[in-house]
Amino acid sequence: GERAAARQAFSEAITLSQASGDVFTTILATIGLGNVQEAENQLHLAAETYQRAVQLAGDQPIQIIYEAHLGLARIFYEWNDLDAAEQQGRQSLLLARQYEQVIDRFIVCEVFLARLKLAQGDVAEASAILAQADQSARRQNFLYRIPEVAAAQVLTLLRQGNLAAAAHLTQNLGLPLVQARVFLAQGDA
Repeated sequence: GERAAARQAFSEAITLSQASGDVFTTILATIGLGNVQEAENQLHLAAETYQRAVQLAGDQPIQIIYEAHLGLARIFYEWNDLDAAEQQGRQSLLLARQYEQVIDRFIVCEVFLARLKLAQGDVAEASAILAQADQSARRQNFLYRIPEVAAAQVLTLLRQGNLAAAAHLTQNLGLPLVQARVFLAQGDA
């Protein structure tokens, strides 16, 4: 939670890694700096920082760059540029899937894309993406990602008007915000 110290540490890491010619660490630190800027709601600055990380990677197939694309996708989503958000989100998913057997981040990308599809009004596509994410999380034993997938599934069920299924799913989640959304949808403020 010490963002100022994190920002300073990432800035120092960028300087040191650039001086030593360590492009990979420069990219990692740049993405970390973008994450801090995004958390501080400095979205324009964060977008520039994420874009710099993408440029540093160039044409190299560096898997970690998915995080910069996902950061850009979240920012475009916040700016209601849903087409750009989808483009960046899909690029992020493409890169994250390269390591899906060992790293769970592709599920985060899928959940983002499902929420984006909900924002675009495509409930069926959101549901399909989440079903795939749930299946992948279970198959690859990324069980700690299931609540995140289920929370997005609840939003999809609410959008479909299936309050009973949404309420049933929230019983086992232990996520108060999701439960509150179900109660509100049921008219229980």
